[in-house]
Amino acid sequence: MATARDVARRAGTSTAVVSYVFNDGPRGVAPATRQKVLDAAAELGYRPNALARSLSSGRTHSIGLIVPDICNPYFAELARAIEDAAGVRGNLLLIADSALSAEQERRHTRSLVERQVDSVVLVSVCDEPDLGEFFEAGIPVVALHPISDRERASSITIDYEAAAQRATEHLLAHGYGSIVLLNGPVESTGARQHRAGFDRAVAGAEGVRAWTIRSEISRHDAAESAYALLSGADRPRAVYCTTDEQAFGVLYAAHRAGLTVPDDLAVVGFDGTRNCLVSIPALTTVQQPTEAMARRVVEILADRTVDDTPVHEVLGFEFVARASSGGPAPGSA
Repeated sequence: MATARDVARRAGTSTAVVSYVFNDGPRGVAPATRQKVLDAAAELGYRPNALARSLSSGRTHSIGLIVPDICNPYFAELARAIEDAAGVRGNLLLIADSALSAEQERRHTRSLVERQVDSVVLVSVCDEPDLGEFFEAGIPVVALHPISDRERASSITIDYEAAAQRATEHLLAHGYGSIVLLNGPVESTGARQHRAGFDRAVAGAEGVRAWTIRSEISRHDAAESAYALLSGADRPRAVYCTTDEQAFGVLYAAHRAGLTVPDDLAVVGFDGTRNCLVSIPALTTVQQPTEAMARRVVEILADRTVDDTPVHEVLGFEFVARASSGGPAPGSA
């Protein structure tokens, strides 16, 4: 196996220069010299030793990602986007699925600390996740959802309240006189923001009935909750769901109840997964900027330490009107 010394000898440089090339520093290397080193490494089949690099730099070049359910298409798409962004910077992404369990999330926390990841991206199942082990180990954390512990952990989110208000106003503009908010199963920061936006939209709408139900964040549970709702005499005319997965469950429940979407029931989701384009009918949704969030979180974590002041960024969202809600509302651009 070729060594750094072999590469240096072939390129006519020092081993230090070879190290600078493959570790991106700490000193710069002239473009011509860099190319000589890369050519020599290719000819000799040289591969840097990742373990040796970690020992010398004190970094593992790895990022931990904890998500509630990797089977959920949104979290799968998010993980893929973060992996792409991390790979550009030479980082390995370690993905941990908490399976919607706070205890499993804590076990993954300990595991990532033991593996000495450089940083962590978190989508927690808890409204107040226990981040103490990360901070004690000197591992910075960025949450990709609304969090309560804003004093220590950074966050990147969209404005859930504004998004919920926009989605609900869209349904009101279509003239739907009874609207249900299908929220998450627990009273989290995100759930409260969804409800606040929903309530703000319907507050000024005369003659509109509005109420809230809950379900787990899964198609199956949402379908069961929605079917019970739609089978009753007092069924709503429209449903705003706080995830696309819940919305797909509502579409199934409507079909099972013999209802036509959107003629009998309008449905709006939240997340903007690719599946929205191939549902029947195509799902109206709040599109989260998944790729932009992924790039930004990797940028923030690149040189961050736990002693840095937390940053809290709110990115923009796009409301995409499709057939499930009747298309663009009358008078909309």
